[in-house]
Amino acid sequence: MKKYIFGTLAAVAMIFSGCNNGEEFNDAVFMTGTLTSSNVRFLVDGQSEMALTVSSSAKASSDVTIEVKATPEMLEAYNKKTGRNYQLPPEDAYSIEGGKVVIKSGTAQSTQVKLSADGDKLQEGVGYCLPVSIASVEGADLQPIESARTAYILFTKVINIKAANLGGNGGFDIKGFWISQNENSPVQDLKAMTLEMKVLPVSFPRTTSGDAGIASLCGCEENFLFRFGDGAGFATNKLQLAKGSIGNPTHPDQKEHFDTKIDKEFPTGHWLHFAAVYDGHFLRIYLDGELIHSVESQGGSINLSMAYDGHSWDDGFSIGRSTGYKRYFNGYVSECRVWNVARTLDEIENGICYVDPTSEGLVAYWRFNGEVQDDGTVRDETGHGYDATPFGNVQYVDNQKCPF
Repeated sequence: MKKYIFGTLAAVAMIFSGCNNGEEFNDAVFMTGTLTSSNVRFLVDGQSEMALTVSSSAKASSDVTIEVKATPEMLEAYNKKTGRNYQLPPEDAYSIEGGKVVIKSGTAQSTQVKLSADGDKLQEGVGYCLPVSIASVEGADLQPIESARTAYILFTKVINIKAANLGGNGGFDIKGFWISQNENSPVQDLKAMTLEMKVLPVSFPRTTSGDAGIASLCGCEENFLFRFGDGAGFATNKLQLAKGSIGNPTHPDQKEHFDTKIDKEFPTGHWLHFAAVYDGHFLRIYLDGELIHSVESQGGSINLSMAYDGHSWDDGFSIGRSTGYKRYFNGYVSECRVWNVARTLDEIENGICYVDPTSEGLVAYWRFNGEVQDDGTVRDETGHGYDATPFGNVQYVDNQKCPF
């Protein structure tokens, strides 16, 4: 059973010297940890537990009894306020024990309420939220801070997956996307787009020069490509969107290029999820469900059907390599998807581990879960037929947890 303890926020006294969201107060109580954000992430891995407490801005002079309860009726207003689309977890998927807690005299944090959840009763790819609120306070002249009396518990189902290990010499070609093989490529003129993928680096290139300093992840060379390093002194463990080209769908010189280098060094052995989202106006980059870069364009489309390597357009969308069969990525890949719609932050966060293959706007979807077809290709989960053709020594590994 997994247990998560929701601890006290540091520097409470300093926060209480002023106001919170424009709300002034004297000594008061609040759901622990909600002074700066009311969102609380709960990773549900099988049978899991989370401890919730209530805190006071000052040590209690006598025992204070506080009732804490689920308030599902608050979710609709929360979704409307935040622009999200969370669902309540099924009633049989969670339980709350110990609805009344006590802040003992001389302390500032209460006893615990135990929130339990059953991951088997949660669906993959669904965002769940359960509001839990302070309902009443007895035994002291303390009132809840309205902006911090409710914790919005965001349930995330942890799943076990397989992934493809590219090993530094393997990968996949999406030949159904290549304009050289399909003149009706569905990705040659994307007025809106989302490209996303999960990767786990095993090692990074040892040099920062030339091809040896680049590990390509997915996309098209000199056009729209996620990769580590850039072969020109940029650290090989830093992520880059190379070119990020938007504009004329067929001419490389009539495009804006939004080359983006993310100034963050990534470790090996940890999963990360990246996404590029284009809505026809803005290009946004997300990392692990967080917006990290946004740039305004003049409009136009994105072409994922060909590489712009000079003017030689005989290459296309691939995973794990670029510019011919080199610039290999040494690591695991999972959950690669291409959309012809701009996904929202809410949709990206909830879909890191899985999305419904019939989702609107989903052009192609490869899970790399070890299920290969008779010809050795990885099936496009949408059924559209844009299967991934392997090259090199691709192997499949078990027991990878997502979203970890």
